[in-house]
Amino acid sequence: MDLYILIGSVISILVGVLPLFFVKRDIQAFVVAAATYFTAIIVKVVIQYSFLSFFEKPQIPTYLAYGALTAATEPGFAYVFARLVKGDSQVYGVALAFWENAVLAGLLLLPDAFILNYTVVLTTLLQLIIVKIVDRTSSLLLHYSWGVTACLSHRKNNIKYIIVTAPFGFVDSIATYADLNHLSLRSMFILFSIPDFTLSLLSFIVARKFLYS
Repeated sequence: MDLYILIGSVISILVGVLPLFFVKRDIQAFVVAAATYFTAIIVKVVIQYSFLSFFEKPQIPTYLAYGALTAATEPGFAYVFARLVKGDSQVYGVALAFWENAVLAGLLLLPDAFILNYTVVLTTLLQLIIVKIVDRTSSLLLHYSWGVTACLSHRKNNIKYIIVTAPFGFVDSIATYADLNHLSLRSMFILFSIPDFTLSLLSFIVARKFLYS
């Protein structure tokens, strides 16, 4: 058993599921969010595999391309599908985060924990837990902000709301730098997790300000 993957998947599932207890149950919003999220992911994967040698190269244009791709697709499709959301915009945002965390980064990776086997180092495991909690919380805040501002843009007929939060998708540039350069957990926390959380929190604050203004 690979405890690293197991614990990472469990944290992702918890971060994806727990917010559901703080919003209204809206099946339609969750279905729309699923269509939104996986359409964006499929488009990203197709583009990345179409230019695989470029997207595997650790260089500044590659880091920026990953960020631009996320900033264009995830909030972009959130806006496209938002017209189908009839209920609370906050449910849409939480649902987007659910599909990212509980499903893609959680349930779909969980089987690997029982297939692979690695020796566990306690200090590394503790670092992983911290990094995972911060990263998944950042994902929750970011997807929430995209869901809320996408709905606001449609309902107020003003695209400025989603335009303001979409660029926060460039946090994926930092994530790509950390991934392609195989940073240690300690370095990843300093160079990726902290900036990622800071930017995602700022996006969340902006979305909340728009929501209640």
